[in-house]
Amino acid sequence: MGTLIHRTFLLSLCSAGIALPAQELVWHIPKRGAVEYRRTWHATAGPATKSANEARSGDPKGKVPERYLPRLAPAPVLCQGELREDQKAIGDPVRDLRDVLRAVAFDLASRSSVRSKFPRVLPFGDLVVSGNWGTMTDDGTQLLRATVTGKVPAVIQGELRGTAEQLRPFCMQGVEGTLRAQRRIDVAAGLVTSFSAEIDLVVTEDQRQFRRFQLADEWQFVAVRDNQDADFRLRTADAIRHGVAFVKDAIDDRKSFLLDTGKENRSYGSGRLALALLTLLHGHVGRDEPVVDRGFDDLRKRAFVDTYSLATALMAMAARYAPAGEAERIRNGELATIAPRALEDRDRKLVQQWTEQLRKNVDPRSDATRVMRFNYVAGPRYDTSLQQYGLLGLWSAHTCGVEVPATTFAAAARHLLSVQCEAVGRVPLQLASYANLREVLGTDAEPKVPERRAVARGFAYEEAAEPPFGSMTSAGISGLLLARAGMQANGLRDKVMEGQIDESVRDAFAWLAQEFSVRANPGFAERADHHWYYWLYGLERSCELHGVAWLQGRDWYYEGAMQLFSHQQANGSFRTEFSSSLLIETTCFAVLFLAKSTPSAPITGG
Repeated sequence: MGTLIHRTFLLSLCSAGIALPAQELVWHIPKRGAVEYRRTWHATAGPATKSANEARSGDPKGKVPERYLPRLAPAPVLCQGELREDQKAIGDPVRDLRDVLRAVAFDLASRSSVRSKFPRVLPFGDLVVSGNWGTMTDDGTQLLRATVTGKVPAVIQGELRGTAEQLRPFCMQGVEGTLRAQRRIDVAAGLVTSFSAEIDLVVTEDQRQFRRFQLADEWQFVAVRDNQDADFRLRTADAIRHGVAFVKDAIDDRKSFLLDTGKENRSYGSGRLALALLTLLHGHVGRDEPVVDRGFDDLRKRAFVDTYSLATALMAMAARYAPAGEAERIRNGELATIAPRALEDRDRKLVQQWTEQLRKNVDPRSDATRVMRFNYVAGPRYDTSLQQYGLLGLWSAHTCGVEVPATTFAAAARHLLSVQCEAVGRVPLQLASYANLREVLGTDAEPKVPERRAVARGFAYEEAAEPPFGSMTSAGISGLLLARAGMQANGLRDKVMEGQIDESVRDAFAWLAQEFSVRANPGFAERADHHWYYWLYGLERSCELHGVAWLQGRDWYYEGAMQLFSHQQANGSFRTEFSSSLLIETTCFAVLFLAKSTPSAPITGG
């Protein structure tokens, strides 16, 4: 009631033409809610020229080079969790030029002069926007005229050494141009109800090549959304249902991407079939439905080779024999742990064979009894993504009754502990569990969540010296949690190692909290538009394995889902990040995220 009176008073002041103090201009978005918009955008570019003046005088009506903008435009939403603590502007890192326009228009702290810095907006480099907003009119309209300059990335304090140098080859050598914007602010409601913005740049692609580039974006207010309300739940259910329909059709039509090519020592087609079946089972399709039966009959005939495919096949088999609604029942506190699977003999034999093959797909340069490093197939390489999938496969095999020694899980954990990146700062970390949320269910109270001090340490693709990014950090978390669960389930209680794993997981979550974004793959900017769906599915997996409902006070699931809604197409599939990507993979990852498919890992006994 007090908020309503306050807003009514502000509205009366605006109607009377009385200027409001600057501190009153803040966003009013429900806690962990969002503001949704409609948007139209377009971009054009001129041809490459030999001078900046020639580029500037040209007419940019051509196609934009692919590297200028990610294929997926971030969704036209603003989540409350993205705002700074003062609720006046966006606090998250910006990794897309379109989101630079959004951040400038949504910055209510900038009432007149503007000087905003946006580092690491590839390929434009470190951008600075400088200008002035004009006086606000009676209807809340403001105009901005600004300049935009960009340079190759400079060193940022707290960033891992060498990161700026690694980013520079991916950036333009110089950027200069203008930005014009118009926004309309509803001061009483605490909203930007619309904005249109245009950016006109001349970029120095290299010492002898220049290009003019223009981008225009327009947003119109649709609605304020509460956190996980009835509308959100309905949209989630619809998105899952339509995504599942697309996956069903792919299986029934025996699409070519579900077949192995035989051109390399991989079984990716079979792996995609397993991923599709995993998606159906978690997307509320009954395990005895004909499409599932046909799919598993086909799966049993496949020859699995690589770690990704073997692990996904093991995950699919474990999911087929899981009790209905297991993950949700664990989240709700109805089940304490996941249940061992009771497989048919033919499937148990297959799982045993797949597990034996999986355990061979390691780097032979280390003693696998001490440090196990997964590769695609047996050979001298490894990476964090494969390590996660190797552990997903081993854990699934364990739940299916196959004996996987505790020492194998420990050996895989040792590798992950050895490749975690250096610390980049200390973070007061809050991980709200589902149990924390249940304690205040039905009230307006915030859950009481203990705060822990942690150092922010992410994971990179391979080595600790590389810059970390989101999808690999979530992979590191998931792998360590699965390894710890496998050790304990097989009776290995090593307090020292368990303590190291717990600290590593805590620090990795601190890194995610510090870098968090669902509008891009966070962290190392060169990876921002790579494997975005894989990042979201990894985020779901790491949070669900650890029972994390809110990360640093933010509803990671709600924010991720609001992004996914905007990328689903009429046929149920989800748009791909690159022209070479496959719809089956993006759709499966999206549905698995929306379905919250990962059950919490720890169990007791075998």
